[in-house]
Amino acid sequence: MLPPRSRLPERTCDMKTRQLILGLLAFATIIIVAGAAYASCTGSNRISSRNAHCLQGWWDNNPWPKKSTFGVQVMDDCHLWGKVVAKIDLAACADKTWHLTHANKRTGSAACRVSDIHCCKDVGDLCRKRDLVTLDGCRSQFNDSPASDSCYLSGGTTYTAGSTSPSPVTTDPSRYKCSFWAKCEYITSEWTLEERQTSISNVHWLDADDLVNCGGVLKKNSC
Repeated sequence: MLPPRSRLPERTCDMKTRQLILGLLAFATIIIVAGAAYASCTGSNRISSRNAHCLQGWWDNNPWPKKSTFGVQVMDDCHLWGKVVAKIDLAACADKTWHLTHANKRTGSAACRVSDIHCCKDVGDLCRKRDLVTLDGCRSQFNDSPASDSCYLSGGTTYTAGSTSPSPVTTDPSRYKCSFWAKCEYITSEWTLEERQTSISNVHWLDADDLVNCGGVLKKNSC
């Protein structure tokens, strides 16, 4: 015969309370995640594939034979630098969201007409190549270059917002350009190792990881 509820072991009551709390937390997490997913890729965060250089999007609303499903095809053109998220807008059906992380084309179909294919810039890493031309993006490219083995970013001529010292990196996103100021090592005629200040301007973002140190001077590709 079971003891009265008031006489149940204290551990059993604690376990039931813990299970109830965990259940409520799990439910709250589901609501929060679902709300975030619903709110993402809206307004200015949604860029049509026609204007998103990193996303190739194609669809066919006139398939053959008639009444067959409609084909969709997307591809990440910037897979080397991050994830692209495609939102397939469907009329009278739930939209599809595809996360693209490689160069392979992804295909699918739906029984509803495709209205458009958008790139979600708030969910993925980028939608346009100029999104990469930031101070951090240019700095990352420089750090991947051969020049970073014997040069370090230092000095500069332009002040950034909120900064009290010149920035060693500046950007021109409209032209995909980076500019760098650095100190590079070089060997003097007396065979001593010294440093000299050097700079290079208007380097295309895609070429910034090819910079080399040529006798203490930054150069593109080779000396």
